[in-house]
Amino acid sequence: MNVPLQGVDAALLSRVLDASVSGAVLADARQDDVPLIYVNPTFEHLTGYSAAEVIGRNCRFLQGEDRDQSARHDLRHAIATGQPVTAILRNYRKDGSLFLCEVTLSALRDEDGQVTHVMGFQHDVTAREAARWEASQASQRLLATLNNLPDPFISCDRNRTVTYANAAAAARFGHPPSEIIGQPLAVLSPDAVLTPTSQAAARVLETGVTEHISMHSDLLDLDLEATAYAINDGVAVLMRDVTAERHALQEARESQERFAKVFAASPLAIAVTRLRDGQFIEVNPAFSHLSGYTREEVIGRTSTDLQLWPEPGERTELVSVLQQRGALIDREMVFRVKSGELRDTVTTILPITLAREECMLSMVRDVSQERRAQRQLEASEQAARHAAAELQRTLDQSPDMIVSVDAQGRFLGVSAASERLLGYPPHVMSGRPYLDFVHPDDRPRTVQVVTHPDTLGENGIFQNRYVHRDGSLVWLEWSSVQLLDGVVYGVARDITARRAADEAQAFLAAIVQASPDAIIGLSLDSIIQSWNGGAERMYGYAATEMIGQRITAIVPLELAEEQRALLARAAQGEYSPSIETTRLSREGRGIPVQLSIAPIFDSEGTVVGVSKIAHDISGRREAERQIQQLNITLQRKLEHLTGLHKIDAAITSSPDLYMTLGVVLDEVVAQVEVDAATVQLLDTHAMTLTYAATRGFTAPLPQEPATRLGQGLSGRVALTREPVIVNDLRAAALPAIRQAWADREGFCAYAAVPLSAKGKSLGVLGVFRRQPFDEATDWLATLQILAGQAAIAVENTQLFLGLERSNLELGLAYQETIEGWARALDLRDKETEGHSRRVTEMTVRLCRALGVAGVDLVHVQRGALLHDIGKMGIADAILLKPGPLTEEEWVEMRKHPGYAVELLSPIRFLHPAMDIPQYHHEKWDGSGYPHGLRETAIPLTARAFAIVDVYDALTNDRPYRQAWSRTRALTHLQDQAGRHFDPEIIRTFTAMMQVDG
Repeated sequence: MNVPLQGVDAALLSRVLDASVSGAVLADARQDDVPLIYVNPTFEHLTGYSAAEVIGRNCRFLQGEDRDQSARHDLRHAIATGQPVTAILRNYRKDGSLFLCEVTLSALRDEDGQVTHVMGFQHDVTAREAARWEASQASQRLLATLNNLPDPFISCDRNRTVTYANAAAAARFGHPPSEIIGQPLAVLSPDAVLTPTSQAAARVLETGVTEHISMHSDLLDLDLEATAYAINDGVAVLMRDVTAERHALQEARESQERFAKVFAASPLAIAVTRLRDGQFIEVNPAFSHLSGYTREEVIGRTSTDLQLWPEPGERTELVSVLQQRGALIDREMVFRVKSGELRDTVTTILPITLAREECMLSMVRDVSQERRAQRQLEASEQAARHAAAELQRTLDQSPDMIVSVDAQGRFLGVSAASERLLGYPPHVMSGRPYLDFVHPDDRPRTVQVVTHPDTLGENGIFQNRYVHRDGSLVWLEWSSVQLLDGVVYGVARDITARRAADEAQAFLAAIVQASPDAIIGLSLDSIIQSWNGGAERMYGYAATEMIGQRITAIVPLELAEEQRALLARAAQGEYSPSIETTRLSREGRGIPVQLSIAPIFDSEGTVVGVSKIAHDISGRREAERQIQQLNITLQRKLEHLTGLHKIDAAITSSPDLYMTLGVVLDEVVAQVEVDAATVQLLDTHAMTLTYAATRGFTAPLPQEPATRLGQGLSGRVALTREPVIVNDLRAAALPAIRQAWADREGFCAYAAVPLSAKGKSLGVLGVFRRQPFDEATDWLATLQILAGQAAIAVENTQLFLGLERSNLELGLAYQETIEGWARALDLRDKETEGHSRRVTEMTVRLCRALGVAGVDLVHVQRGALLHDIGKMGIADAILLKPGPLTEEEWVEMRKHPGYAVELLSPIRFLHPAMDIPQYHHEKWDGSGYPHGLRETAIPLTARAFAIVDVYDALTNDRPYRQAWSRTRALTHLQDQAGRHFDPEIIRTFTAMMQVDG
C-alpha cells in the first residue's frame, strides 16, 4: 500500500533514514546496472565501506566472488518486475569477513507507475541464522537419538493419535512409521495390549503426572512395561520389552528347585557357610551322615564350634589359600567327626551368592577306606621293590648294559650301566619302548633282529646305533636270548671307540688318496712304502712303479744332502718345519714344492717310518710375482690419486693461484719422475707466455723476453695445443742463452703439454729431465692429467677474480642507487632535506651500540636510507600540504609503510632491510601503525630508528616551528619511554648522545 507523504519535510525523511538502525540504500532504477545513489550510516557500519566507496556501484559487489546464490536471482527478478522481495544473501565486508544479510527491496514509482528507484533495507542476521541452524541440528540429533533407541518410543497429540514412532516401535508393531503415524495409540497392537497404555496416556494428558504400567499379550507371548509422560501439546510413551526378564526369572526359580533336589540327594557331603561369620546356613543329609551331627546341631554354628579341625593351623592355612585364590579344588584334608574319629577327605570349596549374601559351598568326599587300602598296597609293593632292588644291584655291577624287553618292545629292566653308556638313568628308560633310544636309521633292522633272532646266525651278535642323551651316537654290540615268556634278555657293550677308529682309518686312507698333494710313506732306509694319487699326478710315476724304490729318484743331486738331513731328523722322532725346495718330475722338470716331513710312530711310540707331504707351489710363486707387479702398479696409481687429491684440495681451499700451481708442480716432479717443471701462463692481450711457477732448478731461469705465441718449444705448444717431446735438447736449436742454461742444469730432455679449459688456451706445462724419457711408461698420460688439474686451477682463479670484481661493482651500484633514492626523497619533501643522511648515520651508531654487527649493519644503513620510500606513493597535495592534515589525509599518509613494502618486496637483496621502512611508525604500547605491534614484537632496528627519527625531527627547523635544543628533545624522548619508545633503547641512546656532548 502506498502512503502519501505530501507535506513531509524531505530533510526530515533524510534524517529518519540516517538514524535508521537498518542499513538503508536507494538505487536509481533508471540507470544501467541500477547504481546506488544513497546509503545511510548504518549501511556503512554494517559493510565497512564508506558512502564514497559505494555510491555509483551496484550493491551486488558485496557478494564478491560468491555469486552462485539463488537469492541473487530472486532480487534481480524483483527489480525487473518492481515487486517487493525479502531474501538472505552471503555478503562480505570490506575486511573480507562474511555476514548473512537479510535484504528487503521495494520499488518506488512515479505518477505514471514506472519504477524509478529501488529502496532497500539490510539487516545482519548472521547470529539469528546460526541459532536457527543450531536448533535444526539439535532437532535432527534428537530425532536420530530417538530413532536409535532399542526400545519403542511413540509420541501422540492430545487426541492420543500417533505423531511420531521410532524404528524400534515400527519393528515391534510390524508396520513402518509412515503407517503408524496418524493411527490411534490403542489400535496399534491386534490384541488390544496397548489399551491400558492409551488409558494411561489419557490420564497423563489430564493430570500431567507421569505413569508407569505393565502389559501382557497372550497372543504374542509378550510382556511390556511402559512409561507415559506429558510433552508439549501431547504425551510420549516409552515402552520396554521385559519378556526375556520374565523368562529368566522363571528359569531361575526352576533352577533353584532343581538345585534343592540335587543338594538333598547328593552322595557328597555338602555344606553352605556364610562368608562374613563362617556359620553354617545349610547342610545336606550326606554331610550329617559323614559328620555325625544332625542338621539342627550344625545350622548357626561354625566349624570351630563343632571342633571339626584336629589341627587348627590347617584351618588358618585354608583361609589364607581361599583369600589368595578365591576357591579350593580337590584338597586332601582331615576332619574330626562327632564321635572323635578322624576321617580322610578330598574337599572342594567354591564361592557362591545366595539371597545377595556372599557364601562358601563346601563339597566333601570321604576317602578314608581308599587311603587304608592304598597304604596296604604300598606296603606289599615296597617288599617287592626291595627284592627287585637286590637283584638289580647285582646286575648293576656289570660294565655292560643288561636289559629285558617285553613282547610290546618296552624295557622291563635296565642295569646301571645305561647311564654311563647312554646318559639315561635306568628309571628313565624303564617302561619306555626301546626304539625311542635307537637311531632312526637303525630302527627297521633292530626290529627285524628282535622279532627274528634266528637271522643272526650261531653267535647271535649284532650292532646298532643308539642316541646318547646329549645327542651323540653310541655304537652298541648286542648278544641276546628270548625265553618262553616272550621276554628278550640282552647284553650291550659300547664299541663306539672301536668303530670310530675303524672309520677314522678308512677316512684317513680316502683323504690321503684324494689329496692333491703328494703324500709318500718311507721306511727308515728311504724305501717308498706308499704313493698316493697326488704323487702320481705331481711326479708322473704310478704307485706300482715307485713302491719299493728309493726316494732319491725324485730328488735333484744337488739336494741329496738336504734330503738325508731331513730323513735323519725324522728318524730321531723330530718334526722339521716345512721348507720350500725342488723335486724332479718323470720328465726331469724341476717342481717347486713346499715339503713337510714327520716321523711315523707305532703303538709303542717307536719311529717306524717317515711321511713326506709335498705341495706344488708353482702357481703360488707365479701369483706372488703377479701380485708384486700389481702392487707396484697400484702404488703408482695410489700416489697418482693422492697427488690429484692434494691438487683438488689446494684448488678448493685457497684462491692463491701461485700456491696451487706450486702444489701441481710438486706432484709433477714426483709422479712423472722429472727433474724440474715450469708453468707458463698466456697473456691474451700481449699474446706472450710468462713463467708463473717453477720447481727443481738449481739456478734462476735465464733473463730473456717473454715467449711469444708460436715461437720456441713452449710457444709452439700453446699455439698448436699439441704436446712436444724432445729427448735431445742440443738438437732442438735452442737460443744460445737458453742452451747454456740447460747445459749448466744438465738437462738433456724436455716435454711440454698445453694448459686449456673449455677450448681456451691458458698456458703451457713443461718438464725437464737429465735422462731421456722412457717410452715404455705412461708418463705422458700422467703429465696431461696433471696439466688438466693445473688448467682447472688457472680457470677457477680467473673466474673468481672476475666474479669478485663484478660483485664489488654490483654492490657499489646498489649502494649508489639507494643513496640516490634517499636524495630524491629529501628533494621532494623540502621539510626533511638532509634528514635521510643524518638519521642513517645516527641509526647505524645506535644499532652498533645495541650489539648489531657485520652485514646486519649494512641492512640497517639501507633500511634507514629508505625509511620513507613509501611516501613516493603519497600524493603531493598531501605530502607537501603546508597546513595540518585532515583525518582522511592522515589515513592516506599512514599507508606509506605499506607502499614501502610493495616497492621493496620485489627487490630480493633489500628484504633484510625492510624492517625499518615497514615498522618505524609502530609504538611500544601498540598504538602505532600500520599493524599496531607492541613491545618486542617490533623488530629491534625499527625500535631504534623510531627514536632517531623523532630526535632528528625535533632538533631541526621546520616551517611551522624552530628546532628544539638537544636537552629538551632528550627529555621528551625519555618522557615517551614505555609509551612510544623502548625504555632500554632510550637509555642507550641517551648515553650515546651524552658522550657526543
